[in-house]
Amino acid sequence: METLLRDLRYTLRSLRASPGFTLVAVLALALGIGANSAVFSVVNGVLLTPPPLEEPERLLHLSNDIRMAGLEDVGISIPEYQDFSTRPRVFSSVAAYTWRDMTLTGGGAPQRFGVVHGTATMLPTLGVTPALGRGFTEEEATPGAQKVVVLTHKAWRAHFAEDPQVLGKTMQLDGEPYTVVGVLPRGVAYPLRAELYVPLVPRADWVHSRTDRHFSSLARMKPGVSMAQVRADVARTAQEMEAGEPRYQGIGWAIRTTPLEDRIVGKVRGTLWLLLGAVGFVLLVACSSVANLMLARAAAREREVSIRAALGASRGRLVAQFLTESLVLSVVGGGLGLLFAMWGTDALLAFVGDGLPRASQVRLDPTSVVFTVGVSLLTGLVFGLVPALQASRADLSATMREGSRGTEGGRSGRLRAGLVVGQVALALVLLVGAGLVMKSLHALREVDEGFTPEGVLTGRFALPAARYSEPSRKLAFQRDLLERLKTLPGVESVGLTDLLPLGGTTTRGLEFEGRPETPGEIPPAVDFRVASPGYLHTLNVRLLQGRLHETMGALDAPAEVVINKTFADLYWPKGNALGQRISLEPRTQWSTVVGVVDDLREWGISSPARPAAYWSLAAVPTAYVGLAVRVKSGAPESVRTAVEAELRAVDSDVPLYSVAPLSRLVDESIGSRSLSAWLMGLFAGTALLLAALGIAGVVGYSVARRTREMGIRMALGAARSDVLLLVLRQGLNLVGLGVAVGLVMSLGLARFLGSLLYGVTAYDPWTFVGVAALLSTVALLATWLPARRASNVDPIISLRSE
Repeated sequence: METLLRDLRYTLRSLRASPGFTLVAVLALALGIGANSAVFSVVNGVLLTPPPLEEPERLLHLSNDIRMAGLEDVGISIPEYQDFSTRPRVFSSVAAYTWRDMTLTGGGAPQRFGVVHGTATMLPTLGVTPALGRGFTEEEATPGAQKVVVLTHKAWRAHFAEDPQVLGKTMQLDGEPYTVVGVLPRGVAYPLRAELYVPLVPRADWVHSRTDRHFSSLARMKPGVSMAQVRADVARTAQEMEAGEPRYQGIGWAIRTTPLEDRIVGKVRGTLWLLLGAVGFVLLVACSSVANLMLARAAAREREVSIRAALGASRGRLVAQFLTESLVLSVVGGGLGLLFAMWGTDALLAFVGDGLPRASQVRLDPTSVVFTVGVSLLTGLVFGLVPALQASRADLSATMREGSRGTEGGRSGRLRAGLVVGQVALALVLLVGAGLVMKSLHALREVDEGFTPEGVLTGRFALPAARYSEPSRKLAFQRDLLERLKTLPGVESVGLTDLLPLGGTTTRGLEFEGRPETPGEIPPAVDFRVASPGYLHTLNVRLLQGRLHETMGALDAPAEVVINKTFADLYWPKGNALGQRISLEPRTQWSTVVGVVDDLREWGISSPARPAAYWSLAAVPTAYVGLAVRVKSGAPESVRTAVEAELRAVDSDVPLYSVAPLSRLVDESIGSRSLSAWLMGLFAGTALLLAALGIAGVVGYSVARRTREMGIRMALGAARSDVLLLVLRQGLNLVGLGVAVGLVMSLGLARFLGSLLYGVTAYDPWTFVGVAALLSTVALLATWLPARRASNVDPIISLRSE
C-alpha cells in the first residue's frame, strides 16, 4: 500500500508538471468513455433490459401477408383470431386487441388515455398478473355486460394517486362508466403507450368478416417449443385455413409470426448495435492517441528512466509506475466521461423523441455506471501497457548515445507509427460508415411522400360513444366543425380522416360490382381510409384522374371513393378505374370511384406504396377522427389555440390531442435514421480529428528528434524543398498504409450496413473514394505544419545545439 501511495504521489506531481499533456489525454479519454457510456445506456435500456413480462422470449406477434395484393404484415380479423386460438398446437394462449384513445370526463378538463381493447386472454398471454385486483373475463367481453377497466401503474398514479382502495371505483370513459377491477405492476404496458385496458366487445359485422383486418394478435408459445416448430405448425394451420376458405387460395397468403421483441425493437436494433460499435472505434482511436502521447512522453523521459534503473529500480517497478500514470488518467477521464454521458443520454433522448422504443427505460443506471468504470479501467490498461513496457526497457549507454545524436529510436518510432496507422484505419472505417448512412438519410429525405407536410397542423379527437352512437350525430358534429374551422383567419383548408399519414393502417376486404369471383384470383383487399371534402386537398395530394370528394353528402346519398395509383394499377391496369363501383366487406352499399390520386407514403417514408382507398366521410362515419389544417403562411402552431377553441365550442367534452405539425410526424418517422446519421458523423469527425492530431504529433516528434539529421542534410546541400518532401513522405506513407487497411476493413462494415441503408448501395464507390480523399487531405494538412518547421531549420543553429 505504501508503494502504491508513493507511486500515486509521484504520478500526480508528474502530471501536474505537464498540464498540456494531462489536459489533452484526459479530454480524449473523457470523450471516448463518455460517448461509449451514453450509447451503452441507450442499448442497455432498449435492447438488453428485458420487459417486465413472464418469459417474454415466448411471445409472438401474429399478422397476415397477402403478397400478390402488395400487402404485408397487415392486421387480423376476428374469425382469423378464432382460428389462431384453436388450430395451432404450439400456442398456450392467443389474444387479439386494438388501440383506441378514450376521453376521461368528470372532475375537471377532459383527458385522453391510450386504451387497449383486448380479449380476456390479453393479460394472461402477456404473462401479467395484476398487482391489485384482477383482469377482465370472457363474460365481460360480451355486449351488454358491465364495463370494466384495468389500470396501468402510470394511470393509477396519475388519476388515483396510487389509492389502494381504487378497486370498484368508476371512470367516465367516452361518456360511459367503467369500473376499475385491477391495477398492473409498475412498468408493465404493451403496447408501450398503453395506459388502460378494457374488454374487446366484437361487433356482429366483425365476427362474420374475415377481411375486416384492423386487429392485432399476440400468441404465447408453449414451454419447450422452438421457433422451427412454430413455423411448421403455423404453416400447417395456414393450409387448413386455405382448404376451408377459397379466398385464401392462390394469393400468396401466409401467417406471419414475429417474436415480440423483434416487433418492438427490430427496426432500431441494427442501428443501435452499429452506433455502439462506432463509438467503440472512437474509444480505440482515443486510446491510440493517448498511447502515442505516452510513448512520446516516455521517450522524453528516457534519461530519467535509465538513471532510475541504474540506481536499482527493477523493470517491474518501472512498469508499475507507468501503469499507475495511465490508470490515473483513465479514472479521471472516466469520471469526466460519466458527466458527459449524463448529458449525452439526455441529449440523445431529446433528439430522437418518441421514435425510440422503450425510451422511458433509458437512463444512466447502475449497470451503465459499472460499464463506465469497467471501460475506464480497461482503457487505462490498453493504452498504458505498451508504453509502460517500452519505457521500462532502460539501457543507459544506448540512451546517452541516442540522445546525443538527436535521432529517433527505432522501436519507439515503429510503435508510434503503427498506432497512427491504426488510427487512420479506424477513422476511415467510421468515415465510410458515416458517409453511407448520411447518404442514405439524404436519399430518404428526397423521397416524394405524395403529400406536402409543411404548413399543416394535425391532431386527433374522439367522439364519446354514449352521445354519438348514431351515425347522423357523428356526421353533424364533423360537418359543424369543418364549417367553423374553414372560417378561421389564417386557415387555407381543413380536412378530417380516420387515420393521418404515418399513423397506422386498417385493411378491409372488397367486392367489385359485376366482377365474378374465380378460383386463384387475387382477393380484393385495400388499406382503408375515410376522408372529408378538403382532406386530400389539405395534404396537397396530386390528382391524376377524375376529382376529389366535393361535399360531405348525406348518409343515404350515393357513396364516393377516391383510390390511389397503386390500387388502380393493380385492379384496373387498363386505366378504366373511374366510374367503377366497389363495396367494403361485408357489403353495405356500392361506392363509385370518382378519382385517382398519386400514392401517399402513409405507412412509412421508406416503405413501398400499398393499395389504398379513401371513402367519403358520410359513407363510413367514424368516431375516431384525425384533423389536418393547412395555414396560409407562418407556423402551423399559430392556429392551434383557435382550432381547440372551435372544437370546444362544438362539444366541450371532446379534447384535441396528439397535436403536432405534419412535418414533425414525418421527421419522427425517420428519427432513428437521423440519429444514426448524425451520431455516426459526430463519431467519424472526432476520430478524424484525433487521427490528424496523431499524425501531426508523430511527424512533429520525429522532426524534433531528427533535428541534427536535418541540419546535416541541409549543410551538405539539400534544399528546403527536399527536406519538406522527406517529412511529407514520412507522414503520407503512414496515411497510405492506414487508408489501405481501413478500406479493407470498410468492405466488411459495408456488408453489415447493407440492411440499414436506403437508396444507396453498401459499396457505393463515390463514398469510398470521397472518404479516402478527405482523409488524405486532412492527413496532408496535419503533416504540412511539422514539415514546414523541418524545412525552416537553420543547419548552423541545429548543429551548434547538438
